[in-house]
Amino acid sequence: MNAGKQIRGLALGLGLMGVAVYSAHGAIFQSGGAGTTYTDALGDQQGSANLLRDISAVTITNDANNFYITLNINPGGSLATGGNFNYVIGITTGSPTAGGDTSAATDHGNPYTRAISFDSSFGGMTDWIGIFGAGGSGSVASPFTSYGFNDYVYGTPGSVGVTNGVWTKINQVASGNPMSMQPSTTNLNSVTVTVPMSDFAANLILTPGTVIDFDVCSTGTSGNQTAYDSLAFQGAIQGTFNATNQFNETVLDQYTIGVPEPTTLALVGLGSLSLMLIRRRRK
Repeated sequence: MNAGKQIRGLALGLGLMGVAVYSAHGAIFQSGGAGTTYTDALGDQQGSANLLRDISAVTITNDANNFYITLNINPGGSLATGGNFNYVIGITTGSPTAGGDTSAATDHGNPYTRAISFDSSFGGMTDWIGIFGAGGSGSVASPFTSYGFNDYVYGTPGSVGVTNGVWTKINQVASGNPMSMQPSTTNLNSVTVTVPMSDFAANLILTPGTVIDFDVCSTGTSGNQTAYDSLAFQGAIQGTFNATNQFNETVLDQYTIGVPEPTTLALVGLGSLSLMLIRRRRK
């Protein structure tokens, strides 16, 4: 295959990464690799008109050590003063045999006991990240000054360091990315959290090329509440909204672990060295 055909093939492959695909174990709305922005329909939040319930987009990237997750809510909302909500990220391998938590459990399928679960066709939910406001109460009088996170792993059969059938908290960062570091200090509708990939080592093998299934939901701050909005599910989650109805997810998004940046830099360096050698041979 000549270089032109290789380049065209690579471009086609990269283009297809952002297209909706469907897998045998369930529906995948959007898939991509490091740096992908996953979008959601605006105005589809439920339960109230509060714009903090309305997820706009999520961008995910990674290096050798961390996930960098940027959450965007409706551009008209303010994460500092719009109120107090949790944003939760459920993760699974996507295998029907993953052995993750499901809605059949008394915890509703996750460590926050929210009424949110992954369908058994995905293998249930194996990992969880909760994003929350810190340094205030989320009001104009007491704005959040930062956002933190905590993460949990579910004790699936064969997982190391956790008990089978139990959620274990691995990490908590109560004061994460300051609101003052956001792209706009006048329209605080975006926040980034840095989550160590090693936190999920019990269930996930996160090497370059590994594919994981996930979704991001907005929800309340107390148990038994359902999702108000879903990143992967486009449109209203419930026809007639009920705050405690179980949201059993049958549509997820998909992320492919990217090649860490240091490796990329090494490849660029090798390429530069090759060009230098070629030039010397031509002299």
